[in-house]
Amino acid sequence: MDQPFQTEVTLDMSDVDFTGHWQPGAIFRAMQYASNLHCDTLNLTYEHMLQQGLAWVLNRARLVMDEYPVLGDTVTIHTWPTQNRHTFFPRQYTFHCHGREIGRATTLYVLLDIATRKIAPPSRMESPVPSYDIAPPLPLPGNISLPQAQPESLSYLPVYTDFDMNRHVNNTKYIDWFMNRFPTERHDREELADLLIHYNFEIRAGELMTLCLWNQENHSVLHGLNGDQVSFAIQGLWRPRTDAN
Repeated sequence: MDQPFQTEVTLDMSDVDFTGHWQPGAIFRAMQYASNLHCDTLNLTYEHMLQQGLAWVLNRARLVMDEYPVLGDTVTIHTWPTQNRHTFFPRQYTFHCHGREIGRATTLYVLLDIATRKIAPPSRMESPVPSYDIAPPLPLPGNISLPQAQPESLSYLPVYTDFDMNRHVNNTKYIDWFMNRFPTERHDREELADLLIHYNFEIRAGELMTLCLWNQENHSVLHGLNGDQVSFAIQGLWRPRTDAN
């Protein structure tokens, strides 16, 4: 296949922050929406996978935004899977607005065995995921490096709105947790240019997390600790806020 799946989202008040720009968490929710629509056409929906005792789980993701669209803008999302690598299934995204590409993302998914809560091999699927002959817009998500700074920690117990139908914290909520660690003054003057996240272990109800933030100039990293286990890690690189228009 050589044409990506395409859909559009028009940004409303629930998609933008207090500056009127597309929130990173909302971008991840739009990515999830677009990939779900695409899976509908490939017979890989949540319901179909559930019948096989499987679920798609995001393992790594990287988002790079050149600029952020604003309230009322219509964003065209292109998405497509590329060749799976062992137990990892890459999915790519590009974002277009005002006639130009404004951002891109690359993700790695794995199959979760719902009964055992362990990664399942691709052979468990009834039919393979098609591979599109389109170059990825970014390299696969890489490693996270810690800033040379002392971390600031707080405790957080996930709540009702954090969980999805897989009964673990939804991948988009981690982005919200990261963004909420910074004061509104920083969001007024800066935006994320590059966001990288590792989802190491699922977080389920009743698991008290320690959120450790390292912050040095334009480089910020958040670890979510469940005891001594790093359940997730997020790295953000900041720049002065730009205007999409």
